[in-house]
Amino acid sequence: MQKFLVLLALSLFSISAASASLLNCSLNQAVDTAVTTSTVITCGGLTFSNFEVLNPTGGAAGIIDILAGSNYDSVTGAAYLNFNPNLGGSNEDEQFLFTVSGGVSQIDMSVGGNAASITERACANPIAITGDLAFLCANSTGTESESPLGQITVASGAPDQPIFSTPFTSTSPVYIFKDIETGANGQLSEFTQSFDPGASTPEPISMVLLGSGLLGLGLLRRKSRKKD
Repeated sequence: MQKFLVLLALSLFSISAASASLLNCSLNQAVDTAVTTSTVITCGGLTFSNFEVLNPTGGAAGIIDILAGSNYDSVTGAAYLNFNPNLGGSNEDEQFLFTVSGGVSQIDMSVGGNAASITERACANPIAITGDLAFLCANSTGTESESPLGQITVASGAPDQPIFSTPFTSTSPVYIFKDIETGANGQLSEFTQSFDPGASTPEPISMVLLGSGLLGLGLLRRKSRKKD
């Protein structure tokens, strides 16, 4: 009886661990430090790179930190990133760009602080930082795109908002632009984003855990049948 209970407990643990496994993203730098053009963040099958912070105004430091707690679900592949844009006063503004590789089908964003907002644009082609098309989505021909992958403005205190009106077939790479600003008496020390890759393949460790759990339950069922 004792062996039966132990096997049952291990089987259930394996299945539950495989179905809900948040793992820390891998960074090539320490957490709570500023992202730069050389920063690479890997969250399962998704890679975040080419970070740039541009045009700080109103006293903005022009520094955005990647925070601890950035992780990903090893089963679904969804990544969750936390950033600190270091906007501590009124009427501060800065632009933030980066690239997501590996395929995403939806992006959600929430904005902390107060009297702050972030306008985000997701593009299928690289985003220019100068010229007539600066910070706009462009077609492969170099003209302005009338339909970016997604665009939204999210204000402080609002729940997670989807960037894309509807999820679409997983696309890679996706180029991200953000205009981050505070209003009068505003401040913003954190915003969070989730990146959903859509259909994903669980990591080997999750497959092993799930397989172990199913095998254990199979053995329990077989043992039960023998007793009958």
